[in-house]
Amino acid sequence: MGTRLIAIGNALVDIFALIDPDLVLSMGFRVNSTSHLEGGALDSLLPRLQGATLAAAGGAANTARAAVLLGMDASFVGSVGDDAMGLLYASDLDAAGVEPLLTRGALPTGLFCALDHPDGGRTILVAPGAASSVKTTRMDFARNAGDFLYIDGFALAGSGLLAEEGARARAAGMRVVIDLGSRFLVEANRGSLLDAIPRYCDFVFANEEEFESLAGCSVEEGCKAFADCDCLFVVKTGVRGACLCDHGRIVESPVRAQIPFDETGAGDAFAAGFLFGLSRGVSPERCLRLGNRIAEEAIAVAGLGIDPARIGSVLAAGGL
Repeated sequence: MGTRLIAIGNALVDIFALIDPDLVLSMGFRVNSTSHLEGGALDSLLPRLQGATLAAAGGAANTARAAVLLGMDASFVGSVGDDAMGLLYASDLDAAGVEPLLTRGALPTGLFCALDHPDGGRTILVAPGAASSVKTTRMDFARNAGDFLYIDGFALAGSGLLAEEGARARAAGMRVVIDLGSRFLVEANRGSLLDAIPRYCDFVFANEEEFESLAGCSVEEGCKAFADCDCLFVVKTGVRGACLCDHGRIVESPVRAQIPFDETGAGDAFAAGFLFGLSRGVSPERCLRLGNRIAEEAIAVAGLGIDPARIGSVLAAGGL
């Protein structure tokens, strides 16, 4: 059996559709903006999305899906509603090769709608619903030594999840990874994160803005500030690629210029590529390069519809 990734996060059904902006306006939503809504707020819109594609997603689930494409075993822990979308979520994860470990609550299944417009604009509507009430199943980690526990920052807000599950996972010999999720989440939970990360984490994924919010300074200064921390920080720097903060040392991995088709899930795919490299025992520097290459494949297609054949070519080129 290979290395397993156990991912915990918000379970959201991704819905992609091409829609006239006038319809968006007629439904009372702002065009070319991102709106966060209460559960059920999209019920009247969904039947009007002709030709929409739906997929089980959310950051941690995306990482689990990409990890399976790379050849890892993966499970996803999340919360969905006791509804048709919840059934779709479980079925789609299972079809992707990810073991669904889902709890079902009273709220509807969370939705992430990306509505593309003929003029190139995009309106995003998010109704988290049951996703924000994720509960762990207190899994037995005794057989998971060497595996990864991956926690999405959106599942950490206002919870003791990292301390509870991170401590149990590390005691079992697992490697604990978190993705900070957003600058807003970091700012709202900075104190608890600064306390918990050195105690429970082996790796932290963040974009540049999130890392600087956590460190309270630039990436360069932040790397120095965290030099005594045993945790390694992987910082995604957008069009510049990514870098690794390793005990005060910065390792950079640039990327080639590329016009993205869809950036959805790129950071999640990057994390999967990096962790797959670690599972194969390659250096963190090579893990950075592999993460960048997998992210490049992700932004070339809609959603997370990466071609498995292209993944195989990437791995072959890297000697993996």
